[in-house]
Amino acid sequence: MWEEKYQIINCHQSLFEYNQFIHSYFKLYKRYGDVLLARLFYQDIKSWALTNQFDVVTYIPASPSHLQARGFDPVYELYSDIFDLVPLLIKSDADKPQAQKNRWERLQTPQTFSAIPELTEIQKDKRILILDDIYTTGRTLMYAHDIFLRAGFQNISTFSLSR
Repeated sequence: MWEEKYQIINCHQSLFEYNQFIHSYFKLYKRYGDVLLARLFYQDIKSWALTNQFDVVTYIPASPSHLQARGFDPVYELYSDIFDLVPLLIKSDADKPQAQKNRWERLQTPQTFSAIPELTEIQKDKRILILDDIYTTGRTLMYAHDIFLRAGFQNISTFSLSR
């Protein structure tokens, strides 16, 4: 579906299939704010990072309301000890969190990202990696991908811990 809509080859990778263990992990990590769980998959992510090189690594940021409610950015915390993360996206608050939406509602979610001005300073031939925690429908990562595509980047990959 994304290949048709964005004329791209699926360039997403993830480490784990979404299952009950991953569901429970993210419930403790994100919903209950156990930020120490960000380190649980450190070695797995680090191993992947050592075999996959990118020029610029960015991430899906938390919206202002989620950041305030949690007190931390879960995607940033998951990857910040492994990658030199460059914040390039701003996420506005949506009508309701993705976790509270069904598949159809997720796919209908309007664009919630914008680029920070520094994005224009990055050379367009750079290899970009966008990180997220969970890939469910792909809507979030494809909107982020679209921001980079519209800015003139061609070599854009995405990664999530689970899909």
